[in-house]
Amino acid sequence: MTKSQTRRSTLLIMGIALLALGVILLVSPVAAGNLVVRIVALVLTVAGVVAFIQAFRSVGSIQRTVTMVLGAIVAVLGLLVWFNPQVGTGFLTALLRGFFLVDGGWKLMMAPRFRPLPAWRWLLLSGIVSLLFVGLLWWQWPVAAAWVIGVLVGLDLCGAGATMILLALAMGRPGSGSTV
Repeated sequence: MTKSQTRRSTLLIMGIALLALGVILLVSPVAAGNLVVRIVALVLTVAGVVAFIQAFRSVGSIQRTVTMVLGAIVAVLGLLVWFNPQVGTGFLTALLRGFFLVDGGWKLMMAPRFRPLPAWRWLLLSGIVSLLFVGLLWWQWPVAAAWVIGVLVGLDLCGAGATMILLALAMGRPGSGSTV
């Protein structure tokens, strides 16, 4: 097997795995959302503890104090989210709502600038969809917090997996010229 064939096979296997995982997450979005929140809580807790310990290496007393306080806050926040995942789910959903609001607004502002291009309407449509999603999250609050994170992570994994599969298949086409 050549190096190119090995890369193609690896990309194809990774794509299939990510697509399958994304579908599993979409089947059970509430459980997937809880898993994502738990991972975020773990990362926050570990990062806070590391920052707190790292503070002892700081040179100045003000820097040491600030780093210790921030590390402690992050660690406590991580523990809070770990022991009360609904808080983390609600917070992450609120962040997503803010992200989609800014993202949708930006796309709507940028779409007219791309009007000379044939696909400018896709950017406009994407902005409208982002703003509709903000509305959905707002009107479904707090129920949406239970499922939205799992759905978004699942969709992202499905998209990434499908992209990898398509790239792997394109690499195998005769005349593709790909040596990736």
